[in-house]
Amino acid sequence: LGAAPPGLRGSQASLDESGRGDESRRAPSPPPCGEASWQRGGSDASETASAGSGSLQLLLPLGDYTGPKLFVKPAAKSNRGIVLNALNTVLAGQVNADTKRRVLEEMGVSDSKHFLILFRDAGCQFRGLYSYQPEREEVGRLFGVGPRTVTAPMMDLFFKYNSGAKSFSRIHTKHLTVTIDAFTIHNSLWAAKRAPRKDS
Repeated sequence: LGAAPPGLRGSQASLDESGRGDESRRAPSPPPCGEASWQRGGSDASETASAGSGSLQLLLPLGDYTGPKLFVKPAAKSNRGIVLNALNTVLAGQVNADTKRRVLEEMGVSDSKHFLILFRDAGCQFRGLYSYQPEREEVGRLFGVGPRTVTAPMMDLFFKYNSGAKSFSRIHTKHLTVTIDAFTIHNSLWAAKRAPRKDS
């Protein structure tokens, strides 16, 4: 065979042994999704391939979202069922049947989601039923004896009812929360006012 014509020497020099062109002149192809991660597009968004799952995720710049905030404060869970069970415990027996019936009637017509039982003292003697509005921090009497409204400084002890054990346990806290089912007020608030003595 004779020598290659001068015009073909440059092209032959760029061929490898298999007859293909120089691969260095071609743009690199992206690796498969299952082998590595790659990005495509400009600075606005990128598609990231996960090596573990092979799924694509669209990543948006954090500063681009100008819509309303999606966080919504969760509403307090009602303790109506717990207090109903507690009333069956503290107002058990035929002697308390009439009182329990009247208390249940007051609960039935109330639209409150949270209720509180007022005890005379740590002995858990029923004195009244109150509604609690946590949004306004209001505690108002629905039935029984005791102050018409109760404020935080008036409260003394706090209790939570255990439906399984059918008993109250004391909660060591200084602030009323929606986890409380019963409370007491300071003993001085129960002191009866003595009538002034008349001189004989």
